[in-house]
Amino acid sequence: MNDLIKKGFLIGLGATIASKEKAEKLFEDLSKSGGAAAEEAKALLTALNEKGKENTGKWRDGFEQEITDVIKDLGFVTLDEFNGLKEKLTALENQITELKSTTTKEENDEK
Repeated sequence: MNDLIKKGFLIGLGATIASKEKAEKLFEDLSKSGGAAAEEAKALLTALNEKGKENTGKWRDGFEQEITDVIKDLGFVTLDEFNGLKEKLTALENQITELKSTTTKEENDEK
């Protein structure tokens, strides 16, 4: 499972890098050929870069949600759920200690 997650991440990362490289090449070609003004090409590259960052963020968020869903399906708990259970366990331990203390005191009083 861990290997599958790594492969998915690397595929997304590779696609992002390839897109950026293609955009930079397009920028260079447009600037050299005079097909577009350098400033226009630079603005286009900036817009493409921003769009890429936005899409990467969306992809990452979706990927994180998928991982979370798989982990839950496997029966693991979240950190919040674990901490909640830990607090309940501590409260129960404290109640048991108090009950033992009360019971021992009552037994000593009866003697």
